[in-house]
Amino acid sequence: MDEAAIEWIASQYYSRQIALKELGTSGQEKLAKARVAVVGVGGLGSVSSLYLALAGIGYIRIIDQDTLEPHNLHRQIIYTLQNLCYPKAEAAVEQLHYHNPFIEIDAVSENLNVENAEQLLSGVDVVVDGLDNMAARQIINRACIKLGIPYVFGAAISLEGNLSVFQPPQTGCLACLMPEGLSGGDTCDRRGIIGATAGTIGSLQALETIKLITGIGESLKGKLLVCDFTDMNFTTLDITENPNCPICHGEQKAVSSERLVWLCSKDTANINPQTPLDLTLDKAFLIVQKHFEIRLKSQSVLMFSYKDFRISLFSGGRMIIKGVKDKETALKIYHDILQILTSKTTQPS
Repeated sequence: MDEAAIEWIASQYYSRQIALKELGTSGQEKLAKARVAVVGVGGLGSVSSLYLALAGIGYIRIIDQDTLEPHNLHRQIIYTLQNLCYPKAEAAVEQLHYHNPFIEIDAVSENLNVENAEQLLSGVDVVVDGLDNMAARQIINRACIKLGIPYVFGAAISLEGNLSVFQPPQTGCLACLMPEGLSGGDTCDRRGIIGATAGTIGSLQALETIKLITGIGESLKGKLLVCDFTDMNFTTLDITENPNCPICHGEQKAVSSERLVWLCSKDTANINPQTPLDLTLDKAFLIVQKHFEIRLKSQSVLMFSYKDFRISLFSGGRMIIKGVKDKETALKIYHDILQILTSKTTQPS
């Protein structure tokens, strides 16, 4: 396609959106200047990130720790079979750029935790939650409060979904609604999920984000949208702000980061190194290929087989181990592989 054709497409790309009287050219300019982080590009985040990219958000930061599995594909709509085994963040950026090459998108293949959350989320105007567990959401909640960033919360399972926008001190926070320490509830591998459930909530998250940035309409700040798709019942509830909330109305206490995090499938462990390793994937590849069967190498992951386990090694020494059932086994695998990769190995506790 020649340069003139590209320029014409670019001039027409948002024309139907700009035609919306509530948005117009000024609203489109606000979107172009906006910076959004989407944390988790699974069922929710793959949909919200796609609509945010198509809307013309000028900069999108995609943060995800996992790699793509076949059971993801029925609801995580930006991916194809060709993306299997690749890091979701890396594949998502490729696919989003395919749909809209006129915006900037970064891939961050990292496990968001208490130690890095503020760094990963800094410099954006809105954070969109595409996660699948409450512990990680509470980490986002804390970081957004400290950074003063609006947090678009979403959750979906089975035929149910929830949506809200938190922005203390204008509203309460996630911990006001769901205090820290509460169980995250069921997961998709146990209860199942219809792809359209996640798609609907993800679309609504994108819409709330666009409204926040442009000032269109009234957002869900201070409210919780509860969706029951079994009978298409949508209820909006007022969220009571907790004046004694230790997170948004108190001094946040330091929280230690978990070294090992179980992902949604429950047989997949993410292990963070005690300190980042000075080991590039190119160097790791030269070592690993001498000992193990290489399955895949991309710009952000080295995947290989170790006994009956599938290992995904990321820069800095973060590792995802698939097919493992208990913490002790996961940590031993991690320790054994690091001994091969480097002589200076620190075993996580």
